[in-house]
Amino acid sequence: HPHPEHPFMVTEPGEVARGKKNGLDYLFHLYELCRDFLIQVQNLAKDSGDKCPTK
Repeated sequence: HPHPEHPFMVTEPGEVARGKKNGLDYLFHLYELCRDFLIQVQNLAKDSGDKCPTK
């Protein structure tokens, strides 16, 4: 049994809670991807700015 501490628990609330947790994990995963992408874009812009002859 997956939940020995809750022997009388039905599977529906567990599934719903797991779905909500997976949704939050997915949102955080998207946030991490977007943050990494923005950091890469900023680094690329900084590199191209450094290579650009401004003088």
